[in-house]
Amino acid sequence: MIRLIVITVVLVVWSGCDGITRPDRSQADVPRETAPVRLDPFPVQQARAYPETVTGRFLSLVDFEDVPGGMRGHEYVRHFEIVADKATRTVLEFVVNITRTGAGAMEALLPAGGELVFNIPDVHDFSGYTLLSLALYSRTLRDDFQVTLNSPDGNWTSHRRLVLPGWNNVLFDIRRLEKAGKFNVRNVTKMRLAFADSTGPVSFNIDDIMLINNRRTLKGLPDGMSLEKIGLDYRLTAPGLMDTLEIAQSRDGLWRWGKDQTVVRLSAKPGPVKPGSEQLQLMGARRVGRVTVIERNGIRLRLANTWYFPTRAGEWASLAVRRMQWQHTFYADGRHVVHLELNNAGGREISSVRLDAEKRVAWAGREKVAAFVQKTLRGPIGRWSFLSAPQGTHEGIMLGNYLSPAKVTPTLATTGAFAPGDVERDGFDESQGCYYLKARSGHCRFRITPPKEGLFNAVFRVAGNWAGPVSVNSAGRTIRDVVMLEDGSILFQLKGWQKGPISVEVQGKVDILKEE
Repeated sequence: MIRLIVITVVLVVWSGCDGITRPDRSQADVPRETAPVRLDPFPVQQARAYPETVTGRFLSLVDFEDVPGGMRGHEYVRHFEIVADKATRTVLEFVVNITRTGAGAMEALLPAGGELVFNIPDVHDFSGYTLLSLALYSRTLRDDFQVTLNSPDGNWTSHRRLVLPGWNNVLFDIRRLEKAGKFNVRNVTKMRLAFADSTGPVSFNIDDIMLINNRRTLKGLPDGMSLEKIGLDYRLTAPGLMDTLEIAQSRDGLWRWGKDQTVVRLSAKPGPVKPGSEQLQLMGARRVGRVTVIERNGIRLRLANTWYFPTRAGEWASLAVRRMQWQHTFYADGRHVVHLELNNAGGREISSVRLDAEKRVAWAGREKVAAFVQKTLRGPIGRWSFLSAPQGTHEGIMLGNYLSPAKVTPTLATTGAFAPGDVERDGFDESQGCYYLKARSGHCRFRITPPKEGLFNAVFRVAGNWAGPVSVNSAGRTIRDVVMLEDGSILFQLKGWQKGPISVEVQGKVDILKEE
């Protein structure tokens, strides 16, 4: 049931527009009184705050809002209780100063080892939904937030979830309930919220607990590509993939890419590393994962898969913890670029690394092989990129273009501007599989000289603080498909097989206030 409540004047709320990140603010810094403002209608706020409700298939369990002729917002607090092992100070109250949507929310102070228990009053059948969603305002960065669901036949406990300072849309994939032994998904009676590794009291706010069926196909992808989101997992169909790629959370809380997952083996000893199954023991057993769609348009799809390996439990100082981040870039012609960054700062020493791709690929700056071994890893940071090409007529030229890119000769551009992933500083970004330039005052002209085997379906990213439509011309022809990216750069492609030098001109209006 969706409640339509129009709020005209309430106390201002301090929250994020994206429900995920905000600067850390201690409890003492949280404003208690602010000036009145006019808010959008509640359903509008809800749709903006919770993108997974875009399907329209969701059900509110509690939202702390007044219901005309029914419960008042503060009365929902009676469905909650704090359970702790020993007598200690707790807080459980209705508040209007820190809310995610609408006029009300709930604030709790949970002692170490305690649980906030939600005695679910009405809806007990969770079948037919893919996500349990709740808005949580955290005052610190933590990795130990967990939910346990109770049914008469058994219990289910989620993976630990990462929460950032500010408002978080915390999502739990309740499709896992189907595999939870004797758990009765049609009769869920209690929800227990806890910070599993807290060593002291934790203060937080709760708002908008919902059940969501978020199964949908994402739009705005290249032709021939389909990305379906189901719960917290994805299913990708794309040119170059033999089968549907299942991007799913594993038992250790990290997401992996099915049989296409590159196998990582870390060794404390320098020298060759033997092939085998995944070997991550040097990173530790504590793991938190996250998958995000970082770009989707008519030219490519980009996904980030981050594996966190914190050295301490519970509260973190920042997101700069030990991690491995995979960035995957899929192009419409079947090319798939994988970029891996390892940050082992503060962890046990890693001396050598072995990476095994599913098949022979082109490793940036190296050669065409299936496995790459770095016999000596100097320092805690490592970066590797490779391109996988679909089998067929163009496989050889795609791999060759990645290892030996075309020569880029700028005639009008910002000099010395290179993408972070441009290992060779030659204008080709190996981490994304595209060429990169930066315009100067709204203009960029350059010449591309293909390698001897030619240049196939080259993609270009041009930065420039663009403030409006950008025109791209090549060899007297206008390139129509120009994509504006969120970082302000543009993306376009020279389709087909280019065998001779090509001149390209990019021109558009810029934001002069952002010009360097």
